Amino acid sequence: MPRHLSPEEAEELKPGSDNYRAYVGPPRRFGLLTLSQMSLLAALGLEETDYVLDFGCGSLRLGRSLIPFLREGRYFGVDPNLWLIDDGFKYETGEDLKALKSPQFSGSDAFDCTVFDREFDFIMAQSIITHAGADNTRKLIESAGRAMKQDGILMLSYLKGEAGTPLPEEPWTYPFNVPYPESWLQQTCADAGLVWRELDWHHAGATWAAVVRDERRLPLNDHKLGYRGVAAPRWRA
Repeated sequence: MPRHLSPEEAEELKPGSDNYRAYVGPPRRFGLLTLSQMSLLAALGLEETDYVLDFGCGSLRLGRSLIPFLREGRYFGVDPNLWLIDDGFKYETGEDLKALKSPQFSGSDAFDCTVFDREFDFIMAQSIITHAGADNTRKLIESAGRAMKQDGILMLSYLKGEAGTPLPEEPWTYPFNVPYPESWLQQTCADAGLVWRELDWHHAGATWAAVVRDERRLPLNDHKLGYRGVAAPRWRA
């Protein structure tokens, strides 16, 4: 199957198909998830001067909007499937964006947010632990804690599982899903000295959560995120 089809043709493919829009998830949600992530970042106080790690950046579903917004050298992406990044530039943004904004990328598959040796204001991990085993999810959370600034924030989407839900031994299960009990995620964050909070923010197929070093970074009334007309303050009063 050709890697490139028109967006309309790609919408007919199954998730995981060999196409840059379909490989990363349901292709009909490609645009929706661009906006969902970008608007969540804005609601949590994103500024153009921030440093952002797009963990599992894939075919630049978020990057096609975020890279142009951020100042030069502020966007960082991790994805072991480098062909997705190549196709994202080729078919979505154009190659000139690389020279204009100097984004940096890593093909690491180690679930390590510290690969760039830099601290981030935001780390986005959309639909990553929804396909990851417990060891990789723990690595992601722990390394995010080391890679976040003091007022940094990790945003991730997850599938809710019941208490006692068995977690797979496989490190990566894509395209099959992995549900997580929220209590397991809360405890894993606490063990890493981090705070977990589920966010009342729409996701087409999962649930959003935020992980922070300091709970003052969490929104006071997150059910109003996106409806106030201004970004959430970086610190609560």
